[in-house]
Amino acid sequence: MRARTQIVVRKATAKDAASIINVLRSTNLHGEEWTRNEEWVEKALDRFLRIDDYRVFVAEVDDKIVGLVGLVVFPSLWEGSAQGLINDFFVDKRFQGKEAGTKLLEALVEWAGTEGIEELHVSTGWENEAARRLYEKFGFTKKRLLLERECER
Repeated sequence: MRARTQIVVRKATAKDAASIINVLRSTNLHGEEWTRNEEWVEKALDRFLRIDDYRVFVAEVDDKIVGLVGLVVFPSLWEGSAQGLINDFFVDKRFQGKEAGTKLLEALVEWAGTEGIEELHVSTGWENEAARRLYEKFGFTKKRLLLERECER
């Protein structure tokens, strides 16, 4: 009988940039290969990690990063409380369906509760049924419509 793989979740550090880029490359989201600017990702991660209201957690298996989740915390004037928006959530395709995403979301929800965040928000593609099932498992429900517009550069 094979031993169960242990997944460790921790806060990301700037030293994790290369491993996070490897996770992004491995996701194959919507059948597309990730081909973004790696230097931009490294700079963005370094900047995010310096912001008090942004958290990035990584999941590790055997000291190798296999997933990440990022959350931005913002005040809601309407709600009168702190809200959290899951901004990035990726798991290496070799570890999808093997509890890495669950462990990341557990850690994030627990952290948000200790920080007094009253609501968490997330968006995902309609076709991403696995992600939708995971969010629903954690009590996320469809409440709002998210519209998106690309900005001209």
